[in-house]
Amino acid sequence: MTRKLLIVSCLPTMLFLALSGCESANQPPATAKSPSQETVLVTPPTPPKSPSTEIQIPVVASPTPPTGLGKTPAFALRVNCAATEPYTDKAGNLWVADQEMGADKQWGAEGGMTVDRGDVNIPGTVAPRIYQLERYSMPAYTFTVPNGKYTVRLHFAETYDGITGDGQRVFSVSINNNVVLQDFDPYKVAGGLQKPIVKEFKSITVTNGKLVIGFTANIQNQEINGIEILSE
Repeated sequence: MTRKLLIVSCLPTMLFLALSGCESANQPPATAKSPSQETVLVTPPTPPKSPSTEIQIPVVASPTPPTGLGKTPAFALRVNCAATEPYTDKAGNLWVADQEMGADKQWGAEGGMTVDRGDVNIPGTVAPRIYQLERYSMPAYTFTVPNGKYTVRLHFAETYDGITGDGQRVFSVSINNNVVLQDFDPYKVAGGLQKPIVKEFKSITVTNGKLVIGFTANIQNQEINGIEILSE
């Protein structure tokens, strides 16, 4: 900081005899303040892969870039499938309660049934409640969205104790009639019961205002735990 020198002018000669002399004073410099620093602890998102990214335990990943990192999507909808009330996960993301499609609804499940596994342990995730709830036997979810490109994340976990090994629940998933998961086995892919897995699909193009996620059973019932739809 620049020092300012205050100079008191010397008085004329007649006053000089009455004074001891001119006095100068320096203003003390203001103490410099260090810029405030704020440390934000975040869980970095897993880098996307094409065409799908698989996130498995024990990796814990925030579903979306934390506040202040990256662009906030213009459209973002997170559905806690089978939930009857909203849920905020540990990363601060809001998941809305589930609903079935109707004439007055902009989105919803096309039928199916729901189950709540209660406090079943789901380790290593910022959103355990997502995987404790399940909608199953639904043929589809339909969403009314603005035209554009979207990232879609589908959340699964095998929590039914009647499934004890690979190949006991197998189904396929499509997005806007394009198959994205063929003969998908949540137990096999995740490596056992109560282990979350996320499948991510980028650049899903919507041209007619509708995004439809379809499910086709092969062995046992198709199931889903959570859905994220984020504009790109």
